[in-house]
Amino acid sequence: MKISTGENGKFMQQSPDGLFAGDKTKSISPDLENLTRKEGLDADILQRAHDREEEERDLRVLDAYNRFEAGLQDILTTPETGLMQRQAGAAQSAVFEVNDYFTEAGGRLRDELPDDECRERFMDILASRRKTAINAVARHQSQEYQNWKDRTAGETIDSVLKAVNICPDAASLMHGEKLLEGAMLRLYRGSNPELLELRLVSAKQAMYAGALETIGLKDPVTALIVAESWKEQLGMHNYELLREKYAPSARNQSLKMEFKTLRNLTDEEVQAELADIADQDMREELADMLLADRMRKRTLEERNEEERLNAINRHLFKRFTSGTLTVEEILDSGLSSGQRATWRIIFSRKGELAQDNALLSVVDAITAKEIVEEHQIYAAVTEGLGEMDAFMLAGLFRLKDNPEARLMVNGLCEISEANESISGDEEGHAAAVRDFMNRIASRINKGESFSITKVRNDVIKDHFEGRKAGPVQQAVEKGPEESQEMVPADKKFDNPAAVKDNVVE
Repeated sequence: MKISTGENGKFMQQSPDGLFAGDKTKSISPDLENLTRKEGLDADILQRAHDREEEERDLRVLDAYNRFEAGLQDILTTPETGLMQRQAGAAQSAVFEVNDYFTEAGGRLRDELPDDECRERFMDILASRRKTAINAVARHQSQEYQNWKDRTAGETIDSVLKAVNICPDAASLMHGEKLLEGAMLRLYRGSNPELLELRLVSAKQAMYAGALETIGLKDPVTALIVAESWKEQLGMHNYELLREKYAPSARNQSLKMEFKTLRNLTDEEVQAELADIADQDMREELADMLLADRMRKRTLEERNEEERLNAINRHLFKRFTSGTLTVEEILDSGLSSGQRATWRIIFSRKGELAQDNALLSVVDAITAKEIVEEHQIYAAVTEGLGEMDAFMLAGLFRLKDNPEARLMVNGLCEISEANESISGDEEGHAAAVRDFMNRIASRINKGESFSITKVRNDVIKDHFEGRKAGPVQQAVEKGPEESQEMVPADKKFDNPAAVKDNVVE
């Protein structure tokens, strides 16, 4: 590094007498002094001896300085621990530590030098280096002090905001105001009064805005009310932003509160309450909400009632097919009197043979979407639908929400068309329908993945292709007791996910 002279420094001054400029009278060693006393000694030899002694002093001084500088650099720049690496409060002792190093290390190295002339030259260098080192460290210390102050002020503001946001009540806000005022006045004492006031106002506005946001997250209506009373503390900019932010939520909250109050009132009471609402848009939207809610309730009640009826009828039919149903159980079923009467008729028809026309009528009603509930299929037993036919149709009907349900309906329709194109024979048509349902049910109960389209094609091929008229060549028996492949009555269609289609129609 460049070494500059201090205020009284003599080092590096050009002089005809050597590298160091000193007084006219120079310090010489005893050996050189003895040499000068000898008579007849050439003046050039004396001058060379004198120059050599001066060079040696310079070398010793510079060597001591280099060792000193190495230690100084270690103190200043060592990663993580160097004075110039320290931050905030840790940097505030840097100037003192540098000064101590100059005193201690500089004094120790000075004492190691051989004579006063070396020591004087060494201290002359240190005087200059002390100024440059302390100036650099002082600038770093000052900058870190400012950073420390700004960061502490920011952390204080953040801690106040967090405390207020947890519980934005009057006591927390008052405590926050006092803490912010104290922190700002102490940390920025001596600052421009206008700048100090601006800092304080900004911090308070942030505190009140944060408190209002906390309130708004839970209760936007209250947030709007509080915003009016805090307008001055928030400042107009924050006030407008927060009001715009929470106005829609507050309106929605008001609608929800009104809706919750009105949804269980009578129509007359609802109309009276709606008439008291001044906001026409809110009144109209609230009326629409109430209407939609009542329609949903009605639909849900109807759906639940249908599910209840289906479950009861399904249970009764299971008992009926197993031969364990009793009239007492029908009485206690929870069905209406008309439905109980229907089940007593079903109960009385136990063991009767299935009628083809009844089966085909129900199939036509399903394909035409006239049958929309499962219990309608069981009721058809009173009109001659066989119990096994009813079981199979109900099982397939429960697959109506399966993506491949359309293919089942199409299969029934195409079987009907194939029958009409051949002969229109009712018995053959019914046999094909039973075979189609039986094949699907059998595969579902086995957990097989299969193609509905292929099953349909196989049934049409087996029952109608190669025929012109007359009885079906491979009739499927109507009675459950005669079928070799019919699914037992207590079986369920418990694997609808197996139904798929991978055959091009």
